[in-house]
Amino acid sequence: MLINKFSQKTAPLFENFLAYSRQGIGAFHMPGHRGGRGCEPLFRSLGGELLHLDLTELRGANLDQEPDFLLKKAEKLAAEAFGAQRTYFLVNGASIGIMAAFLSIKGSAPEVLVARDCHLSVINGLILSGLKPIFLSPVWVEGLSCLPSEEEIQNALQEYPEVAGVFLTNPGYHGIYGPLKKIAALCHERKVPLLLDEAHGGHLKYINPAAEEGSTVDADLWVWGTHKMMGSLTQTGMLHLGSNFQDLNAVEEALELLNSTSPSYLLLSSLDSTRRQLYFNGQKMFTRAAELGESIRDKIRGLQGLKLVDDRFLPAGYGIDPTKIVLSLTPAGWSGIKAEEVLRKRFHVQPEYADRDYLYFFISYAQEKEEVTALIQALSSLAAEIGPDQIKRKDATPPPWACKPLQLSPREAAERSATCLPFQEAVGEIASGWVAAYPPGIPLWVPGEEITIEMVEWIRAFQRMGGYLRGIKEGKVKIIDY
Repeated sequence: MLINKFSQKTAPLFENFLAYSRQGIGAFHMPGHRGGRGCEPLFRSLGGELLHLDLTELRGANLDQEPDFLLKKAEKLAAEAFGAQRTYFLVNGASIGIMAAFLSIKGSAPEVLVARDCHLSVINGLILSGLKPIFLSPVWVEGLSCLPSEEEIQNALQEYPEVAGVFLTNPGYHGIYGPLKKIAALCHERKVPLLLDEAHGGHLKYINPAAEEGSTVDADLWVWGTHKMMGSLTQTGMLHLGSNFQDLNAVEEALELLNSTSPSYLLLSSLDSTRRQLYFNGQKMFTRAAELGESIRDKIRGLQGLKLVDDRFLPAGYGIDPTKIVLSLTPAGWSGIKAEEVLRKRFHVQPEYADRDYLYFFISYAQEKEEVTALIQALSSLAAEIGPDQIKRKDATPPPWACKPLQLSPREAAERSATCLPFQEAVGEIASGWVAAYPPGIPLWVPGEEITIEMVEWIRAFQRMGGYLRGIKEGKVKIIDY
């Protein structure tokens, strides 16, 4: 039965496309696999009825309305649920929303303030928009980059009062978040748009209603990677607009430019279903996740050979997502990269990510208690061993990012004639591309930036430990060919 009444209790896009798929209508349209019948047998057997939802913009499924009728209804419910003026579903990842954000403000000024701990999608947005970034130095917590201070942003706005916007990442990949309210007030006072990468946020308000997020500080635009922790399928996200955002047309034109013309209705249905689940069960879901996270912290906090990043290290006004656990075993002689390998191969425990110093664990509301127990036991075992690394570091050091003005804008650098050099020979050159450890996807350098000896040495050390970097091909990087 098709549904034509819409409320938070319904998931109109998901339910109507599901109902349509069950009607047994002869399909003479895309996609060609016909509800999974044409898929390779093993894939078909695993896909089940979800393959029936891999449909296209069908008029029948849309209640005989325009192709995007139900999508718009579902997005409207999401905006109401999450405190936005307007919400857009993303099926090309949160990255598309971030790139659209930059395209939407590109005509107002040539420069934009950007927190230096930005994701690669920010750099791609800068290339597409032509905006030149003025980088803001982050606050550092135990070698982890966090939201820039109010003072840092205030000083930058005084020096660059005509910027197109302020773009910040909060919380970070590691789960540390900062005080947004005063920063938002600064931006509102100066009528400068505040845009937020909240790809790793969105769920915090279900744990702490006082959490300062895009919706609670009335940011102009914020982007969620809903698949990361909030329960939707991989490659889905949402872009939200606040009450102060003026040019909806600019955002919609940017999304039309970037989005696929054949969106996955399976992924869109996932977003619709996730919105409903969060609306009614979000607090219960993330209270459980937070409790599991705290139980792990309680068990490992006192272990010799293990350093846990927690509230003890945070500046005033900063907090840490209880569903994110960041720890180091370097006091016991384990690099993060080597510890990840041992956890995975010996203990069958898979962290989210590992770098030179840290291991990162994301705790889900869907986590089994047996998994939590296995993680605690594995960490206890490694913390008690002597690891293979000769240097037993107690303190993590930040990566050698530069926050000085770029030689060229990322677009100008990307459009210049380029050549490739072994990265060891690139010191002093101007980058044409970027290099980044992925995840978390924060660039070591960006197009238009001078490559320093510190950056090259960091790459050498990271590779010696077994770390993987994108942007380096066969040992070479792209530089501008003058």
